[in-house]
Amino acid sequence: MLMLLYEMFAIGIAVVLVSAAIGALAARVMVAPEEMALLRLGRAAAAQRWLVAAAAQQERDARAAAAQRHLVAAAAQQDDLIRRCLKRLYEDSLAAPLSPRLATLITQLETQRVSA
Repeated sequence: MLMLLYEMFAIGIAVVLVSAAIGALAARVMVAPEEMALLRLGRAAAAQRWLVAAAAQQERDARAAAAQRHLVAAAAQQDDLIRRCLKRLYEDSLAAPLSPRLATLITQLETQRVSA
């Protein structure tokens, strides 16, 4: 008995679905050619707006990527400049001659260290 009830319920759902599909198909067939053309035009306009928006987004993404590449290149140049400046300062500090007074103090410290 319960099985028969389930089968009747399933058949009822199938009938409703088929009648809805037939109704949608009939409504589509009954649309006048002018109305169908307007529907297609509306869909085409929506698709065109979507394409324009997608192209604009791609252009914004490309600009952002180019700006990011520019910033990375500028940072690399700045790092290189800082590295070269520090290297020059280091080399200059090593190459500078010691003043006689400083040389005398260093010699005194070294002799005190050896004698202690």
